[in-house]
Amino acid sequence: MSWTKLICILIASVFSQLTNGVIPPDPQCGKAKICWPTQCPVGGCVGFLISWWNTNLDYLRFEMKMEFVPSGEHYIALGFSGNSLMPDSSIVMCRSDANVQLGYTQGRTYAPGTDLYGIQNTSFAVTNNITTCSFDRIKKPIRNVAQLRSLTDPFFLIRAWGAVRGGVPAYHNNNRGVSPNSYSYPVMTGSGHNIKPAFVSLCACLIGTWLSYMLH
Repeated sequence: MSWTKLICILIASVFSQLTNGVIPPDPQCGKAKICWPTQCPVGGCVGFLISWWNTNLDYLRFEMKMEFVPSGEHYIALGFSGNSLMPDSSIVMCRSDANVQLGYTQGRTYAPGTDLYGIQNTSFAVTNNITTCSFDRIKKPIRNVAQLRSLTDPFFLIRAWGAVRGGVPAYHNNNRGVSPNSYSYPVMTGSGHNIKPAFVSLCACLIGTWLSYMLH
């Protein structure tokens, strides 16, 4: 085998590893962060990794990483739904023109929000065919409540992605996924509260009620 061919094979191998859509696992998942999926396979997450954690009393920090090999302008989006369905969901739309916006769904139609209330510290990047979008999302909105789902209520996450044509996000078709469980975040009274899957919160509540009954 010639040296030229060998070098080409090695370069192709390295390029394949950089662009195969495997996202390194986050060691903070299950500790300081909640993640979907909760655990990545050996070698990293395939396709996507969404994580979120507490930043202060009012906001949660979300980071969404998705494998997306774009042929042009594109978007990735994260929806907050009360019933795992897309209609009537709050949406954060992240576009490859670095435009991160809040929106919502009317039925199956996406509508951009009227302003950016409820979202801050946004960032967008594409590296090695991995699209990453980060943002702080308000937990309990005090306005635009019809468009912003309160994260103090149980919510499902919906991820979606697609092309942007003529400045308009195209319908995602089957490019979507729904979290296997819902999550809840209690109204905070201090800095030590953690996000929990909804069923964990329910169990804690039942245990607390039982202990209170036994002590009385």
